[in-house]
Amino acid sequence: MIDSNRISSQVEEYIAYKRSLGYLIKIESDELRRFAKYTRDIDYDGPLTLALTMQWATLHSHYSQMYMARRLETVHTFAVYVSAFDNQAQVPQTGAFGKAHRRASPHIYTNEEVLLLMEGANHLCSPDGIRSRTVATAIALMYATGLRVTELTSLQHVNVRLDDGCLFISNSKYKKDRLVPLHETVITELTGYRDFIVGKIGERLPDDYFFVSSYGRRFSTRSFEYAFQLIRCPVFRDIEKKPRLYDLRHTFACNTVKRWHLEGEDVNQKLYVLSTYMGHVHPEDTYWYLSATPELLGIAAHKYEMRFGGNGK
Repeated sequence: MIDSNRISSQVEEYIAYKRSLGYLIKIESDELRRFAKYTRDIDYDGPLTLALTMQWATLHSHYSQMYMARRLETVHTFAVYVSAFDNQAQVPQTGAFGKAHRRASPHIYTNEEVLLLMEGANHLCSPDGIRSRTVATAIALMYATGLRVTELTSLQHVNVRLDDGCLFISNSKYKKDRLVPLHETVITELTGYRDFIVGKIGERLPDDYFFVSSYGRRFSTRSFEYAFQLIRCPVFRDIEKKPRLYDLRHTFACNTVKRWHLEGEDVNQKLYVLSTYMGHVHPEDTYWYLSATPELLGIAAHKYEMRFGGNGK
């Protein structure tokens, strides 16, 4: 195995270039570095070729069609950049494995399901009680605010402005900052959580992470996702496709729109507010999180009948 090669250097140059433009490209950079490592593992030091790309995209038989399509798409984007500087580089075409992206049908949680998940956190291994309390509080906060998982786990004490009734989300997706106003019940719960943690591990500094795990260790995104996988199985044992942690964000969007409908608000106008609250660059990005739930369809049908007539049955 060689320590460096032509493609590895090009990958690092590409990542640096994209980040200089403001892109985070975390998943893409991880995948490209895996591709570069593969080329080093096979002692390859030549240009990017179609054969090499296809060989890597189909490396293991257990890969799904979608995952192979995503690997191919990642190298394709990189290859377009590289071909501008390396006339030997070949640009693979996408589509050989079908679509690389499909919208997974989100699970819209009920209040009862969220409460069961929070109760399930009490059964996690938690020697000092911190992990259980943290997971339950984090689930509740996602349900109440629709935060991204990484935004929640990156919160520092300085970002949790309970006296002002808001969260300050800094350097989030697309390096955007925003304020997230909080309901008074959420402020109460976060205050209780903060006091609980202080009672367990002492006063916290402004730059300390707000959410912590056992013994004050970092509560990372991976830690949160792993804990969620443990507690969701008993709640959704009869469902083949288990709900995701990220579905809490979809649930927040749908519940917000449903509440506005019931309150008689102009939802089309309010969508700009929801888009800003959720940290979206464009309002159309928010539509990705909306699902035609039975409740929303029922409200829409009732409004249609009220305006255009119908027997209401």
